[in-house]
Amino acid sequence: MKQLFVVRHSLPHEGHPQWPGDPPLHPQGMRHAKRLATVMAKLDIDSIVSSPQRRALDTAEPLATRLQLRPRVVDGLAEIDQHVERYRSIETIRSEEPHRWTEFVASPARFFGKDPEAFRAKVIASFQEILHTSGTRSIAVFSHGMTIKTLLSAVLGLPETEFAKFSLAYGGVTRLSGDDVGQLRIDSMNESLCAPIAPKAPKRKNA
Repeated sequence: MKQLFVVRHSLPHEGHPQWPGDPPLHPQGMRHAKRLATVMAKLDIDSIVSSPQRRALDTAEPLATRLQLRPRVVDGLAEIDQHVERYRSIETIRSEEPHRWTEFVASPARFFGKDPEAFRAKVIASFQEILHTSGTRSIAVFSHGMTIKTLLSAVLGLPETEFAKFSLAYGGVTRLSGDDVGQLRIDSMNESLCAPIAPKAPKRKNA
Protein backbone atom coordinates (compact mmCIF):
# COMPACT_ATOMS: atom_id res chain seq x y z
CA MET A 1 0.00 0.00 0.00
CA LYS A 2 1.35 3.41 -0.95
CA GLN A 3 1.52 6.37 1.40
CA LEU A 4 1.13 9.98 0.34
CA PHE A 5 2.39 12.92 2.37
CA VAL A 6 0.50 15.77 0.73
CA VAL A 7 1.97 19.15 1.70
CA ARG A 8 0.49 22.57 1.20
CA HIS A 9 3.25 25.01 0.29
CA SER A 10 4.70 27.36 2.89
CA LEU A 11 3.99 31.10 3.07
CA PRO A 12 4.40 32.71 -0.39
CA HIS A 13 5.80 36.16 -1.10
CA GLU A 14 2.55 37.89 -2.02
CA GLY A 15 3.22 41.01 -4.06
CA HIS A 16 6.64 39.84 -5.24
CA PRO A 17 7.97 42.55 -7.61
CA GLN A 18 9.52 40.16 -10.14
CA TRP A 19 6.99 37.30 -10.17
CA PRO A 20 3.66 38.73 -8.95
CA GLY A 21 1.59 35.96 -10.56
CA ASP A 22 3.79 33.05 -9.55
CA PRO A 23 5.66 34.17 -6.43
CA PRO A 24 8.41 32.27 -4.65
CA LEU A 25 8.24 31.67 -0.93
CA HIS A 26 8.48 34.55 1.48
CA PRO A 27 11.76 34.36 3.47
CA GLN A 28 9.69 33.31 6.47
CA GLY A 29 8.09 30.58 4.35
CA MET A 30 11.51 29.40 3.19
CA ARG A 31 12.69 29.05 6.78
CA HIS A 32 9.55 27.03 7.52
CA ALA A 33 10.19 24.79 4.50
CA LYS A 34 13.71 24.04 5.74
CA ARG A 35 12.45 23.09 9.20
CA LEU A 36 9.72 20.96 7.64
CA ALA A 37 12.34 19.16 5.53
CA THR A 38 14.27 18.27 8.67
CA VAL A 39 11.22 16.46 10.04
CA MET A 40 10.05 14.89 6.77
CA ALA A 41 13.53 13.54 5.99
CA LYS A 42 12.87 10.93 8.72
CA LEU A 43 9.73 9.55 7.02
CA ASP A 44 11.37 7.11 4.55
CA ILE A 45 10.14 9.06 1.53
CA ASP A 46 11.36 7.62 -1.76
CA SER A 47 9.79 10.04 -4.25
CA ILE A 48 8.95 13.74 -4.43
CA VAL A 49 6.31 15.25 -6.70
CA SER A 50 5.47 18.94 -7.03
CA SER A 51 3.19 21.44 -8.64
CA PRO A 52 4.97 23.56 -11.28
CA GLN A 53 4.34 26.78 -9.34
CA ARG A 54 7.28 28.41 -7.54
CA ARG A 55 5.80 28.37 -4.05
CA ALA A 56 5.35 24.58 -4.20
CA LEU A 57 8.73 23.91 -5.80
CA ASP A 58 10.44 26.14 -3.21
CA THR A 59 8.75 24.18 -0.41
CA ALA A 60 9.86 20.87 -1.93
CA GLU A 61 13.47 21.93 -2.56
CA PRO A 62 14.91 21.59 0.98
CA LEU A 63 13.55 18.04 1.33
CA ALA A 64 14.72 17.12 -2.17
CA THR A 65 18.22 18.36 -1.31
CA ARG A 66 18.30 16.40 1.95
CA LEU A 67 17.12 13.17 0.33
CA GLN A 68 19.01 13.72 -2.94
CA LEU A 69 15.83 13.24 -4.91
CA ARG A 70 14.77 15.25 -7.94
CA PRO A 71 11.17 16.46 -7.70
CA ARG A 72 8.95 15.35 -10.54
CA VAL A 73 6.74 18.21 -11.72
CA VAL A 74 3.09 17.37 -12.38
CA ASP A 75 1.07 20.19 -13.95
CA GLY A 76 -2.21 18.84 -12.59
CA LEU A 77 -1.08 19.65 -9.05
CA ALA A 78 -1.15 23.39 -9.80
CA GLU A 79 -3.45 25.71 -7.92
CA ILE A 80 -6.70 26.94 -9.31
CA ASP A 81 -5.15 30.41 -9.74
CA GLN A 82 -2.41 29.23 -12.09
CA HIS A 83 -1.51 31.83 -14.76
CA VAL A 84 -3.14 34.80 -12.98
CA GLU A 85 -1.37 38.16 -13.30
CA ARG A 86 -1.21 38.70 -9.55
CA TYR A 87 -1.29 36.04 -6.85
CA ARG A 88 -3.67 36.85 -4.01
CA SER A 89 -4.16 34.93 -0.80
CA ILE A 90 -7.69 34.08 0.27
CA GLU A 91 -7.44 36.80 2.91
CA THR A 92 -6.51 39.37 0.26
CA ILE A 93 -9.36 38.30 -2.03
CA ARG A 94 -11.83 38.68 0.81
CA SER A 95 -10.41 42.10 1.74
CA GLU A 96 -10.26 43.47 -1.81
CA GLU A 97 -13.51 42.04 -3.13
CA PRO A 98 -15.92 41.50 -0.23
CA HIS A 99 -18.83 41.79 -2.66
CA ARG A 100 -17.58 38.65 -4.45
CA TRP A 101 -16.79 36.58 -1.36
CA THR A 102 -20.01 34.57 -1.57
CA GLU A 103 -19.22 33.86 -5.22
CA PHE A 104 -15.73 32.65 -4.29
CA VAL A 105 -16.99 30.34 -1.54
CA ALA A 106 -19.70 28.93 -3.81
CA SER A 107 -17.15 27.96 -6.50
CA PRO A 108 -13.46 28.93 -6.32
CA ALA A 109 -13.01 27.45 -9.79
CA ARG A 110 -15.66 29.65 -11.40
CA PHE A 111 -14.28 32.66 -9.50
CA PHE A 112 -11.04 32.16 -11.43
CA GLY A 113 -12.86 31.50 -14.69
CA LYS A 114 -12.39 27.74 -14.73
CA ASP A 115 -14.75 24.81 -15.10
CA PRO A 116 -14.96 23.15 -11.66
CA GLU A 117 -15.53 19.69 -13.11
CA ALA A 118 -12.57 20.01 -15.48
CA PHE A 119 -10.33 21.19 -12.64
CA ARG A 120 -11.49 18.37 -10.39
CA ALA A 121 -10.93 15.78 -13.12
CA LYS A 122 -7.41 17.06 -13.78
CA VAL A 123 -6.50 16.94 -10.08
CA ILE A 124 -7.90 13.43 -9.59
CA ALA A 125 -6.18 12.16 -12.73
CA SER A 126 -2.87 13.59 -11.53
CA PHE A 127 -3.09 11.88 -8.14
CA GLN A 128 -4.17 8.66 -9.82
CA GLU A 129 -1.10 8.80 -12.05
CA ILE A 130 1.13 9.46 -9.01
CA LEU A 131 -0.30 6.44 -7.20
CA HIS A 132 0.14 4.21 -10.24
CA THR A 133 3.79 5.14 -10.77
CA SER A 134 5.85 2.01 -10.21
CA GLY A 135 8.88 1.83 -7.97
CA THR A 136 7.65 4.22 -5.28
CA ARG A 137 5.91 3.48 -1.99
CA SER A 138 6.16 6.65 0.10
CA ILE A 139 5.61 9.87 -1.82
CA ALA A 140 5.82 13.52 -0.75
CA VAL A 141 3.46 15.66 -2.84
CA PHE A 142 3.86 19.45 -2.71
CA SER A 143 0.77 21.29 -3.86
CA HIS A 144 -1.81 23.94 -2.94
CA GLY A 145 -4.84 24.50 -0.75
CA MET A 146 -7.62 24.21 -3.32
CA THR A 147 -5.90 21.38 -5.14
CA ILE A 148 -5.47 19.34 -1.97
CA LYS A 149 -9.04 20.05 -0.87
CA THR A 150 -10.25 18.87 -4.28
CA LEU A 151 -8.55 15.52 -3.65
CA LEU A 152 -9.94 15.32 -0.12
CA SER A 153 -13.43 16.17 -1.33
CA ALA A 154 -13.25 13.26 -3.77
CA VAL A 155 -12.08 10.88 -1.04
CA LEU A 156 -14.78 12.09 1.37
CA GLY A 157 -17.50 12.43 -1.25
CA LEU A 158 -18.01 16.15 -0.63
CA PRO A 159 -19.28 18.67 -3.18
CA GLU A 160 -17.21 21.76 -4.01
CA THR A 161 -19.38 23.99 -1.82
CA GLU A 162 -18.52 21.92 1.25
CA PHE A 163 -14.75 21.56 0.94
CA ALA A 164 -14.37 25.35 0.80
CA LYS A 165 -15.47 25.43 4.45
CA PHE A 166 -12.32 23.85 5.90
CA SER A 167 -8.81 25.25 5.68
CA LEU A 168 -5.29 23.88 5.34
CA ALA A 169 -2.40 25.70 6.97
CA TYR A 170 0.77 26.73 5.16
CA GLY A 171 3.09 23.74 5.40
CA GLY A 172 0.28 21.51 6.64
CA VAL A 173 0.75 17.80 5.91
CA THR A 174 -2.09 15.41 5.08
CA ARG A 175 -1.36 11.68 5.09
CA LEU A 176 -3.27 9.27 2.87
CA SER A 177 -2.72 5.61 2.10
CA GLY A 178 -3.91 3.36 -0.71
CA ASP A 179 -3.13 2.38 -4.28
CA ASP A 180 -6.02 4.09 -6.02
CA VAL A 181 -7.80 7.44 -5.52
CA GLY A 182 -11.11 5.64 -5.19
CA GLN A 183 -9.78 3.59 -2.27
CA LEU A 184 -7.63 6.15 -0.47
CA ARG A 185 -7.80 6.35 3.32
CA ILE A 186 -7.17 9.64 5.11
CA ASP A 187 -4.78 8.87 7.97
CA SER A 188 -4.38 12.47 9.14
CA MET A 189 -5.26 15.93 7.90
CA ASN A 190 -3.41 19.24 8.13
CA GLU A 191 -0.67 18.07 10.50
CA SER A 192 1.73 20.75 11.68
CA LEU A 193 5.02 18.87 11.76
CA CYS A 194 6.91 21.99 12.78
CA ALA A 195 6.03 25.53 13.80
CA PRO A 196 5.56 27.83 10.78
CA ILE A 197 7.27 30.67 12.67
CA ALA A 198 10.39 30.14 14.72
CA PRO A 199 9.67 30.81 18.40
CA LYS A 200 11.08 34.03 19.74
CA ALA A 201 13.78 33.87 22.37
CA PRO A 202 12.43 34.77 25.82
CA LYS A 203 13.23 38.24 27.03
CA ARG A 204 15.88 38.44 29.66
CA LYS A 205 14.84 39.84 32.97
CA ASN A 206 16.88 42.62 34.43
CA ALA A 207 19.05 41.52 37.32
